Amino acid sequence: MADPNMNAVAAEGFEKAAEVYEQARPTYPPDAIDFIKSLHDKPNVIVDLGAGTGKLTRLLGSMGAQEIVAIEPVAAMRENLKKIPIITKIIDGTAEHIPFDDSSIDIIICAQSFHWFATHHALTELNRVLKSNGLLILIWNNSDNQGIEWADNITKYVDSFKPKDVSRYKSMEWKAVFDNQNLFSSLQQKQFSHKQRVTRDLVLNRILSTSFVAALSSEEQTKLVDNVKKMLNDIEEIRNVNEFDITHRTDVYWCSPLKSSS
Repeated sequence: MADPNMNAVAAEGFEKAAEVYEQARPTYPPDAIDFIKSLHDKPNVIVDLGAGTGKLTRLLGSMGAQEIVAIEPVAAMRENLKKIPIITKIIDGTAEHIPFDDSSIDIIICAQSFHWFATHHALTELNRVLKSNGLLILIWNNSDNQGIEWADNITKYVDSFKPKDVSRYKSMEWKAVFDNQNLFSSLQQKQFSHKQRVTRDLVLNRILSTSFVAALSSEEQTKLVDNVKKMLNDIEEIRNVNEFDITHRTDVYWCSPLKSSS
């Protein structure tokens, strides 16, 4: 049974797409991880909230924390987390109910996830469990299609299947939860860039790892994949190559909890 705090499309889609998510989603660039490491001196407890298959979690070992906890509500995603030895605990949970004591976590990181739970309720819970000198870090990889017409066309076509109630990072609607609130300091941001070497099949699997695509019926998925295959075959720049690069922007945001003095 899906967690009532989860978007229904996310719950269904990510349960179905865990395998292709792990295979096709890009990792995070080393300079972004180094930057995150520089934001906090010797954290004891790090929580990866909405950890997915652990794309980010497995990169956190260099931060020297005694505990690296992965919280993930989708069962199929948690199966992948079990393969990552640096994780000290895996929890079936959501941002609205974090099973930690008040002021007990040094860093909470949300990788590709915060837009799914960008509510005042979640922000209140994040404030509760973070230490006064703690950090909330949000990170997203996003394809950089600037100046690449074919990539932009494919993205627009895939996005045409998105239901209206499905949140996405690039809409930036998630930022509104940080307006007119006294739970966290103002968001700060830094951007990084990196490339992912892909094949056509990997591009298709990346699309299939998208929540709303994974939740489509098999007939609709087949139609989408067939059309994207045709679009890829018509691209002159990659027609005679088996592999090619996709550029990603990695956006890192961070802020600190504002604790009540009472």
